[in-house]
Amino acid sequence: MSASPVKRFVLKVILWLPLCFAVWYYMKGVIGLPTFFLVDGIMSHWLPAFIKDIEFQGHLLNVVLQFAPPPEIKVPEGQKAELVFSVNSLVYGYSIPLYTALILATPDTEKAKWIHWITGFIILVLAQSWGVSFDILKTLLFKLDPGLSSQLGFSSFQKELVALGYQFGYLILPAVTPLVLWIGFHQQFLGQLVPGIQDRFRR
Repeated sequence: MSASPVKRFVLKVILWLPLCFAVWYYMKGVIGLPTFFLVDGIMSHWLPAFIKDIEFQGHLLNVVLQFAPPPEIKVPEGQKAELVFSVNSLVYGYSIPLYTALILATPDTEKAKWIHWITGFIILVLAQSWGVSFDILKTLLFKLDPGLSSQLGFSSFQKELVALGYQFGYLILPAVTPLVLWIGFHQQFLGQLVPGIQDRFRR
C-alpha cells in the first residue's frame, strides 16, 4: 500500500531539514548579513545617542551602548560610559532553513522554486530583523539598570508595546511566517495534497 501524498511530502520535508539546517548554520556569517545591515540601519539611526555601534560576529550582533554614567560609575570628565551586550540572531532565523526545506520538497520548476525562495527569503529577513530589533529593545528597557533604561524616555505604554513586539517576534514570526509563505505560493499543490481545502478557504 503506497503512502498518501501528504505523508510523502512530509517525509521529503523531514529528509531535507537536516541538510538545510546544516548549510544554514555553516553559512550563518553570510546568511545573517542582510539582517545585520537592516537592524544596524534601523537601531543606530533610531537611537544614535544611545547605541554607539552594532558589530556583526557570525550569528551574534554585539550592541555597543553609550550613556551618561550614574554617579557610582567613574569615567573621565566629559566622556560617556560604554556597555556591550550580544543578541543571537539564529534564535529568530530558523524560519529560513524550514522554508527552504518546504520549497525543496515541493514539486515545481527550478525557476519557480528560485522565485519563491528569494521572495520568501526577503520576507523572512524582515521577520528576523523584527525579532532581533525587539530583542535589543527588550534588553535596553528591561535588563539594564533602571537608571540607564530611563534615559531612553519610553513611557509605560511604549514598554508594553515593546514587550508585545518581542513576544510576537520570538514566538510567532519564526514558526508561522514560513508556513504562511509556503501556503500562499503553493495553493494549487496544497489542493492536490488535501482535496477540497481550497473550497473551504473560499467559503
